[in-house]
Amino acid sequence: MKKFFKFIVIALLLSCLFFILLKPERYVKSAFEGLKLWAVVIVPSLLPFFFFTSLLSALGLTGFISRIMQKPFKFLFKAGGAGAYAFIMSLLSGYPVGARIIADLSENGIISEDEATRLSALCSTSGPAFIVSGVGIGMFGNKKIAVVILLSHVVSAFCCGLIFRFVGSEIPSSGRLVSPSKSDNLLYDSVYSSVISVALVGGFVCVFSVVADIAQDVALFSPLTKLMSVAVEKDVSNAFLYGLIECTRGCKALSLCKLSTYSPAFASALISFGGISVWAQSIIFLTRANANIKVFCLSKTIQAILSFVFCLILLI
Repeated sequence: MKKFFKFIVIALLLSCLFFILLKPERYVKSAFEGLKLWAVVIVPSLLPFFFFTSLLSALGLTGFISRIMQKPFKFLFKAGGAGAYAFIMSLLSGYPVGARIIADLSENGIISEDEATRLSALCSTSGPAFIVSGVGIGMFGNKKIAVVILLSHVVSAFCCGLIFRFVGSEIPSSGRLVSPSKSDNLLYDSVYSSVISVALVGGFVCVFSVVADIAQDVALFSPLTKLMSVAVEKDVSNAFLYGLIECTRGCKALSLCKLSTYSPAFASALISFGGISVWAQSIIFLTRANANIKVFCLSKTIQAILSFVFCLILLI
């Protein structure tokens, strides 16, 4: 099975290279559009937030909060206080911070493999800076939509945490975060880690923008577009399916569609789903934690459905 999967991946990569060599000007433009969106929307909305949350973490505030949340998290999500820390940082900073923290906690022996799997369903969220500033206001130009999408996203993540608390049999660990190490270069360290994180996001947005355009050019979405067009406009279904690969450009495309209740609802679903780009970033870290990747993928799919429904209800 692994050999077959490896063969499929190699075939897909070679196909992408073939299309890029066949039409280099087309896909250079795709990469440029991804980088332009990253520079105009993602960097201004994420970089300051990454910096301040990184600084707060270094100063020990999140560790203090995790100690307070030890008992509630054990009751609600079958996770210890360290899980609360991962959830808080995921909510504040966005993809793929939650997955990265889960990996760090696992490698330090603070959480078990079962706990890492349960937390992967809860701590995979986008940040409020991207949802509110980037998508709601920056793309849709509407504060109400921004608040509704954010609320739908957070509530759907919370629901997934409750649903998947029953995964695994191991009891939650009692491990707590140690006090942060002292550093004379807190500002430098916070800026450096923030810039690196934002740069990594830009790299994924660039690469998967090209992949999404290749998928469109080979009409990969055509059957699903026809199926979805029975219920929603064709441009909305096209934008949503595009976003399943690269979330940011998918949300941008949805914001350019004729504004309807469905456009922000599908954008909410995309943000919760994350897109293959976010999945790839998260899986890299979750594999280090030996988390069950199938559970993670299922939880993201369920979260997207719940987020769509919640957003639709709130906008009607």
